[in-house]
Amino acid sequence: MDFDKDKFKNVLHFIIYKCGFRNTVGRTVIHKLLYFSDFNYYKEFNQSITNESYIKKERGPMPIHFEMAIENWLRKIR
Repeated sequence: MDFDKDKFKNVLHFIIYKCGFRNTVGRTVIHKLLYFSDFNYYKEFNQSITNESYIKKERGPMPIHFEMAIENWLRKIR
């Protein structure tokens, strides 16, 4: 399956909405929440929510399309 850009943006926006603007929630936490959302959904239903690929980073998994989604979102609110 191919990456689902709209679902990824929806999951990302949902996580940001639920976390609010807390000082303890930065990019690394959001990366991990996206990863575990996909992982747990896959564990339960044998398919990913977004079909996103993650790369291994020093502080945990990072979604490949994260920067693209953030840049698109910032362009819309400016």
